[in-house]
Parts: sequence; structure tokens; C-alpha cells
Amino acid sequence: MVSTRSLYLPFLLALGLVLHSGASTAAPSLAEAIKQADAKYLDVPDVTPADTAPKIEAGGGEEAATPGAQEISEGTLKATLSYIEDKSTEGDVTRAPVVTVFADGKEVAKLEGDSGGSADPPVSVQIAELDPGNSNPEVVVSFYTGGAHCCSDTSVVTSSPDGSTWTTIDVGEFDGGPMLATDLDGDGRYEFETRDNAFLYTFGCYACSEAPLEAIAIENGAVKNVTSEGRFKPAHQAWLKSMIENVPDEDVNGFLAGYVGEKILLGEGKQAWDLMLAYYDKASDWGLEVCDQPLNQEGDCPGQEVKLTFPDALQRMLKENGYKIEN
Repeated sequence: MVSTRSLYLPFLLALGLVLHSGASTAAPSLAEAIKQADAKYLDVPDVTPADTAPKIEAGGGEEAATPGAQEISEGTLKATLSYIEDKSTEGDVTRAPVVTVFADGKEVAKLEGDSGGSADPPVSVQIAELDPGNSNPEVVVSFYTGGAHCCSDTSVVTSSPDGSTWTTIDVGEFDGGPMLATDLDGDGRYEFETRDNAFLYTFGCYACSEAPLEAIAIENGAVKNVTSEGRFKPAHQAWLKSMIENVPDEDVNGFLAGYVGEKILLGEGKQAWDLMLAYYDKASDWGLEVCDQPLNQEGDCPGQEVKLTFPDALQRMLKENGYKIEN
């Protein structure tokens, strides 16, 4: 007679093999799938932008801090940082930063920031070569506007080709504190390295959002988005490397949007799109309600709100911001 135990042991062994086989064929996680798809980027060298330009980085000290005046210069170009102080009836002191630019001893620009309610507001000033269309370096001035995750209000003071006149260019407001320009591709010319703010909060919370690298230059006295230029490919590769080293386990749609955007810039958008279709969070509705017509000047929807799927909403958002998935 065969014992129950002798029958039970083979059954357990067989069940173990089935379970082990099932585990070995389980679908990879999002992080595993991305690292498999992008294995070639895991060992790309990091890109460390060069910045040896004269600069002032001030602010952010203790509440009772009293910042002093500072100045930097290069050749006949000089920039000074001073403050306008205001005291409330309760005795609270706030200071607004003021940057004055001089060329050949003459004042050519004066920019005033906001105190943001601070006695020591963050501000940065830098003299660097940004625009090859003239013979003078530029002065970067970046004030902090305050608020959650925001913002650097950045301007560039630049001369005409012959150096006879100077103008102030509004570069824009960007996520984070005061900006400095850097030589992102090592050619001796400075650019602004930031991330595409259009991706922040669009399909997830701020911390849940990923965004592609964005490079902004000054050319012939105008702001130019140079993100897609081939000279920045090493920077994009390094950016993607850092991105795929921090793949979230949940709330993945905000990450996937930025991942697809960066892969488009590297010419691999179709691969990323297919991966997104396999892994996006179908339960999340963040950012899926959109207007069926362009928003009016007040930012309101003149038509009706419609709810899209995440792939449809992402495709629409990418198209609106100049990202095209190759066929």
C-alpha cells in the first residue's frame, strides 16, 4: 500500500516547480523594463557643465541676516548688487535686490527684484559669454520670486554687435531658485541648463513629475531654445541616465511623460511610447480632463471639459510642446 506521505511529497515538488516557473516568467517591473530597454545608457559618462565665470550668489541666509553690497567685473564690464530696504510699522525689515550694470564706466542697465518678504532674498549675478553675435560678454541676472518650487525670474543684459547700445532680454521664469548659465557642451559659450517646466504637475504631483532636459541660449540678442541641437546629445544621454536610475514604483504617469519626452529628444520616442502603453497607471486621472477648444486669454475653457485616456492626453501635451514621436 502506498502511503499518503509518499504521494504528498511528489505533489509538493511539482507544485513548487510550477510556482517557480510562474515567478520566473512574471512580467518585469517598470524599472526593470526601462533598464533593459536603455541598458546602453547606464554607463554613459556624466556631463559636468563648466562655469568659471565671475558670479555673485547671495541670499537665503538667516531671517535676521543683513546682506552687503557686492560687485563683479570682467574687462570694462561691471555688475553691482545692492539692496533697497523697507521697514514695516512693526519693525520687520525686507530688502529688494538691485543689480546695476556698467560698461566702460557708464550705467547701461538697472534691474530690481522683489524682496519676497525676505530680509535676505536669493539672487544671482554672472558675467559670461552667451551670445556670439557681439564682442562683449553678457550679464545674467536672476531673482527669486518665492513660492513653492518657484521661480527664477531671469534676464540677460547684452550689447549690440558693435557694443554701442545695451538691452535687457527677458529669458523667463523657471522652476527653482536663481539661475546661472553654464557651458553645457564645452564650446566656451554658456547656455541655461534647465528642465521643460511644461511637464511639471501635468500628470502627477511635483515630486511625481519627471521632465526632459531643456537648453536655452542667447543668439543675436534673442532667446533661442537649442534643446534639440546635436551638440547637446551627450548631455541628453547623461540626463536620461539619471532619470532611469530613479524610476518610481507608483504614481508612474508623471515619470512616464518626462521619460517619453526625453527619449523623443534622443530619437527613440517610439520605443518609449510602446513601453509607456504597457506600464501606465490606468487608475490615475491626474491631468486627463482637458478643454475641447483652445483656452481663452484668461486661461479659461470656452468649450467643454472632456476626459481623455492617459496616452491620448500625453500625445496631445507632447504635440502642444513640440515633441514629435517618430514613426
